[in-house]
Amino acid sequence: MTGAGAPRIGIVGDDVPRQLVLAAGAVPQRLLGSWHEPVSAETAELLGTVDAATGRVLDDLLSGRHDDLAALVVCHDSQTHLRIFYVLRILARRGRLPFPVHLVDAPRLDSPAARRFVGRQYARLLDFCEQVTGRRADIGSLHRAAERERALGRALETMRERRRSGGCAGSAALRVYRAAVAMPPEEAVAAVTEAQASTAPGATPVFVTGSNHPDPGVYDALERTGDVVVVGEDHDTGDLAWLGVAVEAPTVGEVIDGLAAGHLARPAAATRGLAAARAAYTATCAEQTGARAALALVREHDDASAWDLPDQRLALGRLGVPLVARTRIRSAEDPVTAAQESVAEIRAGLASTAGGIHS
Repeated sequence: MTGAGAPRIGIVGDDVPRQLVLAAGAVPQRLLGSWHEPVSAETAELLGTVDAATGRVLDDLLSGRHDDLAALVVCHDSQTHLRIFYVLRILARRGRLPFPVHLVDAPRLDSPAARRFVGRQYARLLDFCEQVTGRRADIGSLHRAAERERALGRALETMRERRRSGGCAGSAALRVYRAAVAMPPEEAVAAVTEAQASTAPGATPVFVTGSNHPDPGVYDALERTGDVVVVGEDHDTGDLAWLGVAVEAPTVGEVIDGLAAGHLARPAAATRGLAAARAAYTATCAEQTGARAALALVREHDDASAWDLPDQRLALGRLGVPLVARTRIRSAEDPVTAAQESVAEIRAGLASTAGGIHS
């Protein structure tokens, strides 16, 4: 099965190679929360204090919204996701969930030992997916999955080029990323190809860092002003999402080893990367996209993203790119307000001397 009728395996986090899920005959569907909806009392009781967007993922699972999934894979790419896994494992054993739950623990600091460990994690993941679908992956199915996923990668690169040239707004790109992580590659390619929304003439190109954006509301608010256009981001629901990547090799084991190596070579998100490396990557991306300013919007309890800010400010400052930051944004407040206030600060900062913007 390539799409219609294929079982869907839900994914929480961004450490799962889609090629493995596809090769086992399933559709990978990443589950995303929201900036705007409050976390329920039950989720707050089960998880404690967590980032609101991640808490919404658990709310959706507990409400039965995703009961049609064949299985769920949770990535240990943050402590919040690990908490979700422990809660869901207990609930699954008690019959609260209609599908099995599997953990992928893939560290991000590269070493020979880490490559072996991640390789074993991905081998276990493939075995789990095969048990769910009843289909055995072989080198042929891995090859076909690689072709499908790489077609998506090519479409995404074309979209990013359109975005850099002003032919695709950041809000349109974010909608595409959100759709692509939940679709078969063929449907995702069609969605990517249609992302053509042009940008406002004279809008300031802005690079976004900080918390990820599981829905496009904040980008919509930023670009609706006509003053800015989001030309790129370093969070894992946008340009940093692990999409369109696959490995070709003669054996199943070599494909898995290649995916493990590829995972460890990825730029780290805030929860897994060193602040200095994160800052260098942010500055490189801002320069490549032609950004004239950077914006960090950080949700309350997303502490890792806030820790990066001093290093990011220094790295961006060397390029003459001012950084505007808003931290501890609460789910009960409208993050759109913080976005709109930030646009005014970006405008004022660019009119002043470089480095004159402070969070």
